[in-house]
Amino acid sequence: MSLNYGGLFESWEIAVAKKVINDYRKRYKLLERDGFDDLLQGCLMHWLDVRDQYDPKRGASRKTYMAEVVGNVLGQLAAKARAAKRRTIYESVSLDEPLNDEEDSPALKDKIAESDDAPPQTKTELKIDLSKVYRKLTPQQQKLCRLLGEEGLSINEACKHFSKHRSNIYRDVLRIRKLFEEEGLKDYLK
Repeated sequence: MSLNYGGLFESWEIAVAKKVINDYRKRYKLLERDGFDDLLQGCLMHWLDVRDQYDPKRGASRKTYMAEVVGNVLGQLAAKARAAKRRTIYESVSLDEPLNDEEDSPALKDKIAESDDAPPQTKTELKIDLSKVYRKLTPQQQKLCRLLGEEGLSINEACKHFSKHRSNIYRDVLRIRKLFEEEGLKDYLK
């Protein structure tokens, strides 16, 4: 597909942009998912904005200057794509995700049974409420609850167990706390 730019660019400008785009698409595989024509158009539009800033006194030819400008645009696009890719790794699983049919945690049942100070009807209601909240947690959050509660691990030990950074574990704990609070079980949290 060939784009017509209505005489805005000389043929050498389009050729330089195409060559640099091809080089960067080979170097940064993340740019391959963007269409070639989209990259070309974006680079040429940026070039249109900055080509008047060319200074021949700096020793570079106009083509070299353009290649540098287009390379900078593509480098920034690749950096944004890498950052977006890394960000998706740390995005959490939605709490609205369908629930799994696993049994309640044994630790959860034990804690409910140990709370003798509550009347029998309240214990049953608490057990139902805790069971509902527990099922809303992701499998990893359920395991984190078991490790921090039943097994008494510290945050640092949980980080080592999951091979995750502390901030990720703290975020999971905050999500768990938020879910308990939304279900009216804030007093149950330690």
